[in-house]
Amino acid sequence: MENSQKIKWGIIGLGNIANQFASDLLLLEDAELTAVASRDLVKANDFAQKFNCTKAYDSYEALFADEEVEIIYIATPHNSHASIVY
Repeated sequence: MENSQKIKWGIIGLGNIANQFASDLLLLEDAELTAVASRDLVKANDFAQKFNCTKAYDSYEALFADEEVEIIYIATPHNSHASIVY
């Protein structure tokens, strides 16, 4: 499958659930992890490198602004979701 046909994913919050989700994305032919975001840039860079992702951000807003990302998985605790997207 050509890269242009892949759905470009982003992940916010890079804990255990995000690691499992990113591992599962690797199994899909039509998915690509394009960007990740954490409040800690070192953690974001390490996560991006582990999953062959080209973009790592130290703010959630930067990932939301990335026009290449088509879908964002929010992997933070559920009680923080509303504050992240508003």
